[in-house]
Amino acid sequence: MKFTILTKWSDFLSHIDKTDEAFKELDANVQAEHFNSFNKGMKEAQNEAISQKASKSDLQDLQNKLAENQEKQFNALNTAIKSMGIKVAKTNSKGLSFKQELKNNLSENIDKLRELKDSKNGGFTFTTKAVGDMTSANISGGNVPLEDRVAGLSVLPTRRVSLLDVMSARSTASNIVSWVSQANKEGQAGQTTEGTKKNQIDFDLVVASENVVKTTAFIKVTTEMLDDIDFIQSEIEAELMKELLLAVELGAYSGAGTGNTLNGVSTVATAFSGTGFSVPNPNIIDVLVASVSQIEEANNDSPNFAFLHPRVVNKLLTEKVSSTDKRYIDRLSNVAGSLVLDGVTRIIKTTLIPVDAFLIGDFNKALLVQKDGIKMDIGLSGDDFEKNFRTILAEWRGAVVVKTNDRTAFVKGGIAAALTAITPD
Repeated sequence: MKFTILTKWSDFLSHIDKTDEAFKELDANVQAEHFNSFNKGMKEAQNEAISQKASKSDLQDLQNKLAENQEKQFNALNTAIKSMGIKVAKTNSKGLSFKQELKNNLSENIDKLRELKDSKNGGFTFTTKAVGDMTSANISGGNVPLEDRVAGLSVLPTRRVSLLDVMSARSTASNIVSWVSQANKEGQAGQTTEGTKKNQIDFDLVVASENVVKTTAFIKVTTEMLDDIDFIQSEIEAELMKELLLAVELGAYSGAGTGNTLNGVSTVATAFSGTGFSVPNPNIIDVLVASVSQIEEANNDSPNFAFLHPRVVNKLLTEKVSSTDKRYIDRLSNVAGSLVLDGVTRIIKTTLIPVDAFLIGDFNKALLVQKDGIKMDIGLSGDDFEKNFRTILAEWRGAVVVKTNDRTAFVKGGIAAALTAITPD
C-alpha cells in the first residue's frame, strides 16, 4: 500500500478503510504494522516541515501530535496484547507447544528408553518442531525431579535467543539454497519523441547460493533418569536445546560463511558510512538515525529492528539533558514494553552483540532456512554402558540467507568509530 502523509489518526483510519472500533479488533501485530506506517508518515511530515523552514509553532505542533499519538498507541497495544494473550492461551489448550511435543515424543518412546537402560547397543531417533517454532518457547531450568531424585543442574545464566525470532523462517528439502539477483543494470526509462528509438534497459542475472550446514550438541544422562520423562524433558530444554539454539544464533549473527559455517547477517551487512551527517556531541541514537538514512537512501524500507548490547542501551537511558539539567533525554518511546526509535525501529538488547557494536536493518529480508526439524538421537556412545550413561544428541541443519541486493537493508559498525564519523571536525 502506498502511504500518504497523514498527521491525524482519524484521517489515517479513513485511509485504510477502518473505523476506530474495527481497528481495535485487529490482531496486535497488525495494529503495530499500521502504527509503524502512521509514525513513518509523521516522521516524513516533520522532515518536510523542516526542509520548508516551517515556523517553530508548526514544528512544535507536529511534535506534540507525535507524542500524543504514541501515548495512544502504547495504550492500544497493551489492550490488544492482553486480548491476544487470552487467545494464545486458548490456542495452546488445543495445540502442542514444543515442551508438550517433546514430552509426548519421549512418552511414546518410553519402552525404547527402558530397553536402553540394560542394552549395550542400539538407540532411536525422533524429530521435534522446526527451530522457528521452538524459539518462541521459554527456556528454563526445567521441572523439579521426583522426591527421591537428586535435583538437576543449576545451569549458568546465558543470553536469551532473540535474533532467530525476528528473522523470516523458511524450509527447504535441498542442501543448497540459491537465488537470482539483478546486476550491472544499464539504461533507464524516459520520455521518447515521435519517430525516435525507445529507451532500452538491460541487466545481468547472477545466481548465488548458500550451503545448508549442520549444528550439533549432545548431553549425557544416567540410566536412572530414563525412568522420569519430565526430568529428561527438563534437561533437554535447559541444556541441550539452549546450547544448540545459541550456537545457531551466533552463526546467524556473525558466521563467516566459509566451510561448515553459516553466513551471518552482520557478515554480509553494509558498513556504516555516516555520509551527510555532522552531529555535535552525538550518541548512539544519532548513529542509528544516520544508519536509517543510509538504509533508506539505498532505496530500502525503514529498518524494523536494531540490536545493541544491554550496557549501551541502559547507559543511554541514564543520560541527562546537561550537567546542570537533570532531566532525562526523552528520545526513545516505550511501546508495549519495547523501546522504539521514531515509532518504527524496535531496539533489542542482547549480549549477542559486542559492547562496541551495533546491527540495524529490515530483518524481514534475513531468511532462516532450515532443513526438516531438529533431529534428536538417544543411544550409547563410548563407555556409556559401563558408566550407566546414555547420550542424547540434537542436530539442526539449515542456512542463513540475505539475498545479494537486500544486503544494503542492513548496516553494521563499531559505535566508537561511528560516533567519530558523524562528529564535526
